[in-house]
Amino acid sequence: MGGFSTVGGGITKLSQLEIDAAKDWQAKAITNLNSIAEAMEHGDIAFRGSSILKRLAANAGIGYNFLRSRGPGLDPVWEDIMSLVVYLTGALNRALTFDLTIPLPTISQVTEQASSPPGQTATPVLSIPQPSVGMVTEVGAGGGVEATPSLGIPAPGIALSEIATGELLGGAVADDGGVQTNETTPANNDTTNDMTLLPAAPAVDDAYYFGHASPWDWLELRIGTAGNGIWTIAWEYWNGTAWSALPGVSDSTSGFMVSGNKLVIFTRPADWAQTTVGGIANLYWIRGRVSAYTSITTQPKGNRAFIWIKH
Repeated sequence: MGGFSTVGGGITKLSQLEIDAAKDWQAKAITNLNSIAEAMEHGDIAFRGSSILKRLAANAGIGYNFLRSRGPGLDPVWEDIMSLVVYLTGALNRALTFDLTIPLPTISQVTEQASSPPGQTATPVLSIPQPSVGMVTEVGAGGGVEATPSLGIPAPGIALSEIATGELLGGAVADDGGVQTNETTPANNDTTNDMTLLPAAPAVDDAYYFGHASPWDWLELRIGTAGNGIWTIAWEYWNGTAWSALPGVSDSTSGFMVSGNKLVIFTRPADWAQTTVGGIANLYWIRGRVSAYTSITTQPKGNRAFIWIKH
């Protein structure tokens, strides 16, 4: 470089220049260099404070330290590893932990009526309700937010129809005072009101018989004209020796007094035996027998019937 211009001279080399480090050079943006230099040891760090240079206090040997800059206007500090954990925890937004508990579903059994023609198989339907999520928040030690979601999943509602097959009747017989009429053909077609479920003037022990070649589980009866009067129907089966009360009966026909597609559901008897009714042999029969009678206004008549076998 070209050299120095001196007053009262003598300085011709940069090495001859001396700077007074103790002088206040703040107006020239250089401050307290001497005091900083004298106080520092090997490895120390100087940093700019609010207006002057500062020496970062040594913190060596105290725990496992890290240097944390705390942002504009704040001096950096030494912190130990535990402070680091708290610091990093505070930087987290949310920590989510799901506790997913699904209770065991409850299964309700619903029988399904047949449709024409028979032979269809019912299928189970699984309905899962919409889960609801509730969020519970807690403020963590480092200032962050830890959230623990509460996930409530209702138990799935399962409507399970019986897996069953509808089949034609093997026999249908109307009994009027001991006179038995074979109505198997009317019971297996769709002609309206061609099944005489009770005589026009019923009496106790009049009955209607339904039979099939193998044991079965429930009766579907399509009633075209609902009966009107005062009587009681007892549902019975043949046990090999006598007619006995059919176990577990649920009669949605209300003794032939309700129209439409109705079911007579029962528990299959363990001692159910084949017999002959109205000249039709070797079938498993049940019957709806008049066990009490007072009066009749409307004679009940049926359109069609099916038997159902569970698998």
